[in-house]
Amino acid sequence: MGIFLGIDVGGTVIKAGLYRADGEELAIAERDGATIAARPGFSERNMEALWDDVCAAIRQTLHAAALDAGQVRGVGFSAHGKGLYAIDRYGKPVGNGILSSDNRAAETVAALQRAGVDAQTYPRSLQPLWPSHPALLLRWLKQHQPAQYAAVDRILMAHDYLRFRLTGEAAAEVTNISGSNLFNQHSGAYDPTLMAAFGIEEAAEKTAPVIGSAQLAGRVTAGAAAQCGLRAGTAVYGGLFDVVGAALSSGVADDRTLSAVAGTWSIATCVTERLIPADYPYAWGRYCIDGRYFVHEGSPTSAGNLAWFLRQFCADDRQRYAQFNAWVAERCERPSELLFLPYLYGSNLGGNTPGGLIGLSAHHEMADVVQAIYQGIVFSHLIHQQRMVRLNPRIERVRMTGGPTQSDVWMQMYADAGNLPLDVVASRQSGCRAAALCAAVGAGEYAGFAEAIAAAPPKLRCFYPAPAAHRRLRAQQARYLAVAQALNEVNDANN
Repeated sequence: MGIFLGIDVGGTVIKAGLYRADGEELAIAERDGATIAARPGFSERNMEALWDDVCAAIRQTLHAAALDAGQVRGVGFSAHGKGLYAIDRYGKPVGNGILSSDNRAAETVAALQRAGVDAQTYPRSLQPLWPSHPALLLRWLKQHQPAQYAAVDRILMAHDYLRFRLTGEAAAEVTNISGSNLFNQHSGAYDPTLMAAFGIEEAAEKTAPVIGSAQLAGRVTAGAAAQCGLRAGTAVYGGLFDVVGAALSSGVADDRTLSAVAGTWSIATCVTERLIPADYPYAWGRYCIDGRYFVHEGSPTSAGNLAWFLRQFCADDRQRYAQFNAWVAERCERPSELLFLPYLYGSNLGGNTPGGLIGLSAHHEMADVVQAIYQGIVFSHLIHQQRMVRLNPRIERVRMTGGPTQSDVWMQMYADAGNLPLDVVASRQSGCRAAALCAAVGAGEYAGFAEAIAAAPPKLRCFYPAPAAHRRLRAQQARYLAVAQALNEVNDANN
């Protein structure tokens, strides 16, 4: 059985893991990358520093597993979506890499929406306008930094750039580039009509060839091998958008299981065999299994809010998580008097609704606040989950990954509130595991992703909804939604 390297590129943390073809983890390494916020709304990273961090993580992983580089049969990637990691005609970065959390193009999006451009582009791209879409970032660069825009030779996303550094070959992987607003979901190709609608006609000459998730993208060059510790000639494969990676690592291959992620972002993803017409602007993309699509909903309203609370009020003492869980377990059979709106990093109700703690009185304790935070994050996630269920009523259960899955009491709350069985994926690093499976498929260990999912199923912990808890939480969610929507209206009126 071959050994494969999976690299997961998040918004900050870069991870590398070594796995056998059946998904067995051999070693993991992490590097904390630095985010650059030079101006309000900017969220960037130095692309050379990113490459250095990836090289260091690869070397650490090989050392931790006590493996010779020659034992690695292939490399795969999982990476954040959106953003822009453009290179010039010499293969050098065109400025810093831009992350998916970048908001510099917010006014550009608002102007395009006022002009009705989204009504022209959505039927082709099936992507609502988002400030960090490559298409919107390119328009912003053209308007505000024209010299940098003119220097762009290849439009790449995070893992595309790293594959380029490993192989010297520029390509755009399909599950990620299909969410760029440059790509037509119906034709499965770049769309010059979209680029013209965004005023970036020149981008048609700057695109990189589209490759599949398990397609051979190239081989590690001698120069890259000297830097990262892999053997020259090692195969490198397309990779995955991290939302797709979470679904793959969770064993999701059809429309009966919803993939859910709880982390900084709350994400709900469904896999389908066709594009489903809807009167709501869902975000669609091409799944890693040929002929299948994924549709997803998400917002930065998840556990990042709890992490903020920990930093601000508990001196970032991660041991407190056990106490948090105990407090919530003690209170699980009575409704919270408090409501927490988990909008510290953005809302999923539209606009810029601020976060908040509603109903606070002098008799409340920190335990009450923590219970409200747990519940508010669950209620916000249900907005996305319920939209997915409305689109696809065939969903029977949920598979969840992310940091909160370490809390049994929180997972039971998700199951109870959602009224669906919930399977927690027992994997330290689902992104790295999915990336390694991607390489295993590419190397021929499996005939395809469906076979890989069947042969390497994830280990699961299962939680089942309790009717009484479901009724109690849904009543509380109704209060949450009423308050959140009222605050949203007040905020809109003031702006």
